[in-house]
Amino acid sequence: MENWIFFVLLAQFIWSFTTMIDKFIISKKHISNPLVYIVINGLTNLAFIFLLLFFNFEPLGLKDFMIALLSSAGFAIGVTLYYKAIQYEEISRITLLYQSTPLFVFALSAIFLSESLSPYHLFGFLLLLCAGIIAAYKQSHNRFVLSKAFYLMIASNIAIAVAYISAKHVFNVTGFWSAVLWLRVTGFVALSVLLIPSVRKDFVQTFKSMKNKIRGLIGFKMLIDSIAFIASDFAILLGPVSLVSALSNAALPLFVFVLAILFTLYFPNIIMEDIHKKSVLVKMLALAFVVAGIIFISI
Repeated sequence: MENWIFFVLLAQFIWSFTTMIDKFIISKKHISNPLVYIVINGLTNLAFIFLLLFFNFEPLGLKDFMIALLSSAGFAIGVTLYYKAIQYEEISRITLLYQSTPLFVFALSAIFLSESLSPYHLFGFLLLLCAGIIAAYKQSHNRFVLSKAFYLMIASNIAIAVAYISAKHVFNVTGFWSAVLWLRVTGFVALSVLLIPSVRKDFVQTFKSMKNKIRGLIGFKMLIDSIAFIASDFAILLGPVSLVSALSNAALPLFVFVLAILFTLYFPNIIMEDIHKKSVLVKMLALAFVVAGIIFISI
């Protein structure tokens, strides 16, 4: 197995746990404003400052710095839209809706990074897109409609794709740890939403009223998020960014689906998923497309 595949799977395994934490915190209204949560997550970047003690922080030209800033902004926007989407939909469906991200990444990587893939890889992308569409549909009054989360996740996927391509460029122009630091430092752009008075007020009120257990849970999430970010950065450095994106978006729902079912069965007060036969069959069909997509992109 190539090294980048291992790092992708490690990052997505960790993020499958953090998605459970996200769903719990938002669905239980511990944090109701997605912008407040993105600010708290933006503070994760503080954990990377200690890397300055061990690695050289190489300067970037203005153009490359702006691209790093674009990557961080794209990620912040994508995650904010994701937090909004999980207010409307089950977490296992949300992660499956990420399956269209690789198509956007592939298009941008072909234009800006001159990456090309084989026909097998292209077919794998189509299978992953089908998985996302299957996951997006839900039955309402005996007819299938697109959930609100679908549109939010499409916008999120485009923003995340921009973040992927921009990050790959930063890794191409500087050393690995320097790139990691630049991408995390520019990640403070997420804190700019504090300039909005209503968000700043919500942030202060939310933090003051938050229970210590929830603060501890968020602190734990920020810690393991840091590990996942580094693993994901290694994958972006070592592998074709379009395939890294495809495998990332295929592996996460597999991990999340299993965790969501386990939580529903044993800890329903924390996470409750629809495990009726029809719902599970739809999710399994979507996952079958994901697995098939993985097979084709691995050829």
